[in-house]
Amino acid sequence: MSEPIPIRGDRPKSGVASNDPSAIPLLEKGRLHELHCSGEDRAAALSFALAMGQWDRDGMVFALHVPRKASLPLVLFGDGLAALGFPPHQLTIVEAASEVDMLRACHDAVRCSGVAAVLMEAEGRFADYDLTASRRLVLAAEASQNCVMLLRVGAEPRSSAAQTRWSISSAPSVPLEAGAPGGSAIHVELLRNRGGRAGRRWRLIWDDEHGTYRDADEREAVSGAVVPLSSLRAGAVGGARRSG
Repeated sequence: MSEPIPIRGDRPKSGVASNDPSAIPLLEKGRLHELHCSGEDRAAALSFALAMGQWDRDGMVFALHVPRKASLPLVLFGDGLAALGFPPHQLTIVEAASEVDMLRACHDAVRCSGVAAVLMEAEGRFADYDLTASRRLVLAAEASQNCVMLLRVGAEPRSSAAQTRWSISSAPSVPLEAGAPGGSAIHVELLRNRGGRAGRRWRLIWDDEHGTYRDADEREAVSGAVVPLSSLRAGAVGGARRSG
């Protein structure tokens, strides 16, 4: 059985939980990560990003997107964020007028003090995100040690300077005892990993009791990427909320 991934803020710099080749790489801070999904798997990809992203717990997280009439708006539910171990009051949602403006805002946010992570969401081709733009984000992330994540919805992977590239999709839940429905499940594939091994696949299930994702093939949780729910209930996510 693979070793547990250490708690956020105490993770190895390599972004890999252990020497076990089956260990799930984290979304390491100081890097740019791309997450690909279809429109119907958007929620699964968002949950993976927030649960597996590595950043300082005290920092702000910016979520940027361009509103589109033909698609669902970016709505993040506060209680759902708390269940992922993410303090909702530390999230700021930014609606940009265009993809160019979103890229500029992302670059500015990554360089700001007090910001720990930036999540961009783009649908379709996202023509302004090219190799040059991705390199600029990589340099900014390395300088600030912020975690930068780009959620690409309904887009084909293309050349970029991102550290990792993922494919995320929903998966059937694992039934509990007596046939009761289990927690949410996702399929995760690591398409690219600069300087590391790619091509690995996992089926992760949400363990509500422990407040974490775990490998469906493991008996025990393999991820400590989120704060235990007991800590949340003790008041770890208090304060005014900036998003719903």
